[in-house]
Amino acid sequence: MPAKRKYNIKGSKDFIVLAGIFFFLCLWSIKDAWYTSPKTLEKHPREIIAAFETHGLIERLYVKEGDSVGEKQLLATLRRVKINEEFSSAKKDYAEAKNQHTLSDEVLRNAVKNGATGEGLAGFKQNRIDAQAAMDAALEQVNLARKRIDATELRASGKGVVKEVRVALYGQVDEGSTVMVINPKDHFYLFNKSLAIFSFFAFWVFLGTHIFAL
Repeated sequence: MPAKRKYNIKGSKDFIVLAGIFFFLCLWSIKDAWYTSPKTLEKHPREIIAAFETHGLIERLYVKEGDSVGEKQLLATLRRVKINEEFSSAKKDYAEAKNQHTLSDEVLRNAVKNGATGEGLAGFKQNRIDAQAAMDAALEQVNLARKRIDATELRASGKGVVKEVRVALYGQVDEGSTVMVINPKDHFYLFNKSLAIFSFFAFWVFLGTHIFAL
């Protein structure tokens, strides 16, 4: 009677260990690829929503559907004639306030140099304080106007391809309303889908090898 054949591959237990590793790797990849957690979605959004931080009329669209965009690339702008006028006016007011502050500072220094004391000196100091406050307030208006100008520019938050443009030239848009939808150039989901498929086949290969080697 012929002897029973027996396969004894050295290290065959390693195959079941590897099968287990790839099994759990497959489950992990499936979760990240198809059942993504909110935290992962926040880090790797499937779509990027581009929206203005203010309202206005679309003055220009720089991209169209299907275009590739880079990070910080200009996508669209709002009409800003009034805002530019406000910015120019704010800069003018700041220049005047700065000159007044310089003048009051010079007057105070001359008063101290000439030996002014008492209420006279106190008045010069108060004038300088008031001029400083007025200059700071004017500068704040300049910064606010500059921020309003920046808000009229819509820029891409990352690399991607424009999937959809939801506005028309000269159309009205509201603050926070979707202007464009961008598909990000993020290989996270493609990588995890590929890893899930690879791990699935690797699991069966190592499991089959282990069974065959018994």
